[in-house]
Amino acid sequence: SGVGASLITDGSPDGATTGGAPLEWGHLTVQVRGRRCRCGALGCLEAYTGAESLLARWAERGGGGDSVAGDEEDALAALLAAAGDGDPIALDVLDETAEYLGAGLSDVINLFQPERILIGGWAGLMLGPHILPAVREHATRYSLRHPAARVTIDMGSLGPDAVTVGAATLPLAAFFTTGGRRTPPEPTTEAPGWQTSLQTRGGSAARRG
Repeated sequence: SGVGASLITDGSPDGATTGGAPLEWGHLTVQVRGRRCRCGALGCLEAYTGAESLLARWAERGGGGDSVAGDEEDALAALLAAAGDGDPIALDVLDETAEYLGAGLSDVINLFQPERILIGGWAGLMLGPHILPAVREHATRYSLRHPAARVTIDMGSLGPDAVTVGAATLPLAAFFTTGGRRTPPEPTTEAPGWQTSLQTRGGSAARRG
């Protein structure tokens, strides 16, 4: 229900051929002196786009009733259903969430100039079909023109278990990186020619002595 990100590049910090660098993207400040985030700071992106915050804002404006107090997934489904029925409070909360999410993505676009952004997670997959066009629009509006023109923003295709699947690949990646050994072999380095020559001469001199 929080907001995180992984930057996928051709290389990874641990030396594997592919990998993702975790980013605390959800704790980017998007509103100075804004809402209190669960991390303790004010104005974090997560305080406006995380499922917990989204439901809290819906309740603060008089929406949701008892549904907000239940399971987060059920409560979010109730909010989306209310928006589908034209409830103005639910629609306003979704519109606001889409703008903050788009603004947050613009920072990623301007900083890293990615080719593709995928939105996932259980909350992202539920919200995406309802707010993705608006998110794209706001991300483009808040981004620099050149990096915004080369990026696509889509929904992830790994489903709600993407985190679990990703975690399961880590030991496999380590296995292939080390060639199946428990510890990587020490690299063999050949001594330079001058050092070998000196050692040979030193040994010959000692034998002559």
